Amino acid sequence: MKDPFSHLIIGKAMHVHRELGPGLDEHFYHALLTEKLREADVAFESKPRRNLMHRGLLADTLEPDLVFPSRLVAELKALHGDFAPEHYVQLNCYLKLWGLAAGLLFDFAKNSLLFRRVNFTAPTTVSLPLPTWTEQLQSLPLSATTRAVAEALGRAVNTVLTAHGLGYRDTTYRGLLTADLQADRILCRTSPVAPIRASSRLLGEAACACLVVQEAIGVLVLALRDSLTATDRATLQTYLRLLNLPLGVVVNFGKTGFMHRWVTPPGANLCLP
Repeated sequence: MKDPFSHLIIGKAMHVHRELGPGLDEHFYHALLTEKLREADVAFESKPRRNLMHRGLLADTLEPDLVFPSRLVAELKALHGDFAPEHYVQLNCYLKLWGLAAGLLFDFAKNSLLFRRVNFTAPTTVSLPLPTWTEQLQSLPLSATTRAVAEALGRAVNTVLTAHGLGYRDTTYRGLLTADLQADRILCRTSPVAPIRASSRLLGEAACACLVVQEAIGVLVLALRDSLTATDRATLQTYLRLLNLPLGVVVNFGKTGFMHRWVTPPGANLCLP
């Protein structure tokens, strides 16, 4: 690493770790690090909040630990284990929204301070080939209403891809899709709640991690995956069964491209590509 500014921030973080030691809550490390940065006259923003807007509606709010304007983002952790993929995804989201090329992940919970530098390259802008989206539905005996909702959903996905590209986390894309549909006055429920039954006995209720569009289509929104899996399909099938929906689609705003797969409820005996 040949970035003197990154070395400076890492050095301050090391001083904090030596002074406090491991085993404390994250906010203690954050408080002392910001104090040392002020003493060194380093310009930074502590836990700045920035809203991601889409078509005039709020899609998501992001809040990194430290932003060094025009330089980098730093995220502080006190972890029981190692850095996990979601930590890198989180930092990449911050870098994308703040328009910065580099970030630092710190873990203060170990005997020695651990850190990782993350370099962010904006993904290539992509758009959804709408004919491919709709032609996969042609062989299905869908109602005119369900087919119209599927086409409207395709337009919303395409608008989000064109406006924001790839690189955000799944919760952000759920917010972006919801905002786009709401802007067109299309009903979209997030995290719908369904009763869970077994042997005709009510076990309770659970929130399904999907969107429900016009009470017709369930949407499982994923991001930064390399591929769609059988588990993704089975998960959405569970949601379709619980919510009594005739059709669903798994969408993945992936690392290098967009992919999707239409899903029908279990036992529907319909063939999908």
